[in-house]
Amino acid sequence: MDVNLEELRRLSRAAFNQTYRLEVMLYVAESEGLVTQTEVARALGLSVSNVQAPTRSLIECGLLTPLPKTDNRSLFLARTDSPAWDWARQLRTQAANAQAF
Repeated sequence: MDVNLEELRRLSRAAFNQTYRLEVMLYVAESEGLVTQTEVARALGLSVSNVQAPTRSLIECGLLTPLPKTDNRSLFLARTDSPAWDWARQLRTQAANAQAF
């Protein structure tokens, strides 16, 4: 599905008051369920600082759970089961459909 990033970010600001939260949610929703902030940032072409606030919000909402740190410097985050991931996908569809008009 081809989505206009500008529209996706507009919807993200409207829904969450954060520009990149919806993109982060969509990446996590489509992942295997374990991510790091660095992985998310690279995949989305963003800086780690751009994904820190959205990631923190997802942790506070209970949508991501930080795993205990290992010898690795990266903090792994586990996606929790929630209908919120489906809602993020619905917003992506809405953004894609908005371009058609």
